Amino acid sequence: MVRPTRGPGVPRDVGGVLPPRARGRSSVVFPPGRAVPSLPRGRAVPSLPRGRAMPPEQWAAHHTVVVRTLLVLLVAVPVYALARGHDLASTALHTVPVALLALAAWTPSLGRDTRAAAAALGLMTTAAMAVQLSDGATEAHFLFFALLPLAALYAARAPFLLAVAFVAVHHLLVGTLLPHHVFAHGPDPLPMALLHAAFVLLESWACLVAWRHFDDRREHVEALVAARTAELSAQRDELARLAAVVQSTDDAVVTATPDGRMTSWNPGAERLYGWAADEVVGRHASLLSAGQDLPADLTTLGPGTMERRQRRRDGGAFDALVTLSVIRGDDGTPTGVAAITRDITGRKRDEAEARATARQLEQQAGELARMALHDPLTGLANRALMQDRLEHALADRRARRHAVLLLDLDDFKTVNDTAGHEAGDAVLLAVARRLESSVRPADTVARLGGDEFVVLMEDVEGRRDVVPVAERLLGALRRPVEWGGERFTVGGSVGVTFTDATDGRGMDDLLRDADLAMYVAKAGGKDRVRVFERGMREEVAAQDELVRDLRAAVGTGELRVLYQPQVDLRSGAVTGVEALARWQSATRGLVEPAGFIPVAEATGVIDEIDDWVIAQACAQLRAWDDAGLPPLRVAVNVSPRRLTTGDLAVGIAAATRDAGVDPGRLEIEVPEAVAAGPDAAAGIRAVRALGVHVAIDDFGTGASSLSRLQDLPLDRLKIDPSSVALLAAGAAAGSVADAVIALGNSLGLQVVAEGVEQPAQLAALRSLGCDAAQGHLFGSPVPAATVERLVRAGRPLLGAA
Repeated sequence: MVRPTRGPGVPRDVGGVLPPRARGRSSVVFPPGRAVPSLPRGRAVPSLPRGRAMPPEQWAAHHTVVVRTLLVLLVAVPVYALARGHDLASTALHTVPVALLALAAWTPSLGRDTRAAAAALGLMTTAAMAVQLSDGATEAHFLFFALLPLAALYAARAPFLLAVAFVAVHHLLVGTLLPHHVFAHGPDPLPMALLHAAFVLLESWACLVAWRHFDDRREHVEALVAARTAELSAQRDELARLAAVVQSTDDAVVTATPDGRMTSWNPGAERLYGWAADEVVGRHASLLSAGQDLPADLTTLGPGTMERRQRRRDGGAFDALVTLSVIRGDDGTPTGVAAITRDITGRKRDEAEARATARQLEQQAGELARMALHDPLTGLANRALMQDRLEHALADRRARRHAVLLLDLDDFKTVNDTAGHEAGDAVLLAVARRLESSVRPADTVARLGGDEFVVLMEDVEGRRDVVPVAERLLGALRRPVEWGGERFTVGGSVGVTFTDATDGRGMDDLLRDADLAMYVAKAGGKDRVRVFERGMREEVAAQDELVRDLRAAVGTGELRVLYQPQVDLRSGAVTGVEALARWQSATRGLVEPAGFIPVAEATGVIDEIDDWVIAQACAQLRAWDDAGLPPLRVAVNVSPRRLTTGDLAVGIAAATRDAGVDPGRLEIEVPEAVAAGPDAAAGIRAVRALGVHVAIDDFGTGASSLSRLQDLPLDRLKIDPSSVALLAAGAAAGSVADAVIALGNSLGLQVVAEGVEQPAQLAALRSLGCDAAQGHLFGSPVPAATVERLVRAGRPLLGAA
């Protein structure tokens, strides 16, 4: 049989109980929190319990009870003896054995077992003396039964067995040999001895059962106590840990009654709020709230976590995260609340900064995405976005056709050259807005780069949907753009192509075809709309062939220079000539400047032509000098691009050096629209630094600024032929020519009139004070030999003034 006993895991000092006694049976350990098994039921086993060593304090307490009882009996024995009429000697004889045993039981120097045995024997000896003094009275025998259980208080075998053995020996041996000392019931002692033995055995059995049950109950109680003690110890440790956490945490831990009266305040609360515990305990929790009312019953707020504004002792408010728990009694009734408060001001600030950063990153991501798909200057779609939309449009089989319009600005470079890139950007922005407002909402306008734009029109029927839109685009471009007090007008040329589901053209193919159409429109006079046709490829091929022939003409001698005389209107003498390039093609015949100069400018061949004409003019000056002609000045037209490349002055210096002529004998003519540009101005100054003269060509037709012209190192102004032509139809006063001449005089510049063809024009120019003139009236462009003959003749042309 296995009984529950306290195992080695149970604390030693629990209610004065030592660890379990050494037994011959197993021990069961009950951990804290585990239910203790009920006591074993059934009849007690007949075996005598082994007993166990009691704790010293418990054994001493039990022994004290036995010894005190023995001392009382020690006094009672002589008193009883004297009462029964015994003399002092007999009384002493009956008392001495009990006294000796009592003395042995009381002596501290003796061992526990010896003292217990002496006490048990003393008890039984006292009972025997009482029986003997009573002459074997039956009532006296009950003293054995009354004292025998005291021997069981030691919970050990030896004292109990000694007591039982004493009774057995006393009744059997003394009762047989001296029956009158034990029994008072006749001469036959055996029946009485057996009867008393039966009573002794019965009581012994009762003591055994009581002892067994007492021992089991004690083990059960000890197990319960040990389990409960372990549980309480664990709870105590847990509470100690929690208390340590509460005391050490930086969070405020506060408890309060349901009505809000604060009952505890940890150091974290003191650090967070600024109040000491004795300043706030007993006060209402509203002391801590900043502008937020608390309910009458705080338990209605929890349990849960909430954000609240809290107030410090100095009046400062902060954001706090409050975790509220409801404290309940054993019956579940709320008895208070516990609040853990944490300052989250920094966290909320970090969260706000993180949200702001996230928004900023999102905006930046959106901006990057926008920049990746849009032109940074105009905000229009770029090539990538246009290609994406065109691919989606081509993939839509439900749509009928799509149109791609390629628009290239005319004369936009003049804006950059005359007013700078800021003005050019302003023009591009204005153009972008006008293009967007001129198309359908569903159409896409993109800038491909520079001054080139493209429009995607989805789901169109054909020309009748697209050409009017293209015309509107050109009409929008014709309106001047105002910037910095100036007005710029740029035109455009539009090439249109349509998608065809059967030809499989992609974006690059469509843009190439639209570009061909635009190129044809520009070559046809600009400011036009052309729709792509297959035959345009032949036109472009012919144009490419023209460019190849023109490049070859520079080196093969097909180009030649003619010279148109410039006449001094006062003396009528030829003072200079203008060098004009002509192309005498072996296959094309004579090609006028209008037939190849625009192509040369568009393809860059003009640079080679300019250098060749300058070299020819310098060489001709040298030849005339060698022929003995009076010094003449040669004017050469240069393209606007040569002024911006920065190498014109280098080329002129090399040409004059190679020819051995003074650079001051050379004059370059610059269009008015280009002359005032920042890049062109730098080129003009570089050329003028060589001594080369500079003239503004076609003055009066451009949009130059007087202040800018004043800053340039100029020598002459040339009146445009269209202004000269007007002089034949009316009075000269108040004309453009009059204004140009007056301006030239005010700036100290010579004025040369171009395109003079009628005597009336000549007379008007003389009356206005024009310095020089050229035109068919004086002579058409002629070879150098003809100029030499005119100069050698030495007579005025058409008479002097």
